[in-house]
Amino acid sequence: MTRTWHALTAVVGLVALVGQTIVSARRGDDLVNLFSYFTIESNILVVVTCTLLALRPDRGGRAFGMLRLASLTGITVTGVVYATVLAGNVDLSGAEWWFDKAFHYVVPLLTAIGFVALRPRTHLAWSALGGLAFPVVWLAYTLTRAEVVRPTFTLTPTTTGPVPYAFLDAGELGTGTVAVTCVVLTLGFVALGSAAVAWSRRD
Repeated sequence: MTRTWHALTAVVGLVALVGQTIVSARRGDDLVNLFSYFTIESNILVVVTCTLLALRPDRGGRAFGMLRLASLTGITVTGVVYATVLAGNVDLSGAEWWFDKAFHYVVPLLTAIGFVALRPRTHLAWSALGGLAFPVVWLAYTLTRAEVVRPTFTLTPTTTGPVPYAFLDAGELGTGTVAVTCVVLTLGFVALGSAAVAWSRRD
């Protein structure tokens, strides 16, 4: 059951990633932009992590612990932020609609259940919190690229911006507001990561 669950999670994420890449490439979208979305990067981490777990469910070690925590917190925040803040910002149809639901609902749910309910559960050391470097590095990359490269992302059906998500658009919201958002997000990741480590060490 455990191997099957992790394999299913990896397959769902991989199908959505490959499918969305094909759709974006055929449409002529900037693929660097596509792979700059936190959603996409989090799903990639989940695919890698769950593939490794499907091969060996009792996998451990410091490096894997950091990977597991990075993928778990990243995909959890992806699902929560999308459901509460971003859902409905972009009008999607066809296969892309299904890929969107896989990225933001199915994979986050499968990943969370896989971590909380399945055995053997990865027992995370507190050093696994080093995996939280992932969202911090992503924020630094995203905000720096917005200033240096000035890419164009679709934020809503009628607006664009230099960042993947409107709540990071310093040009519209102001540097101070975005800085506060980044601090809040970082604290949220630390709280979620700490809770995940504590949960993993319950037994």
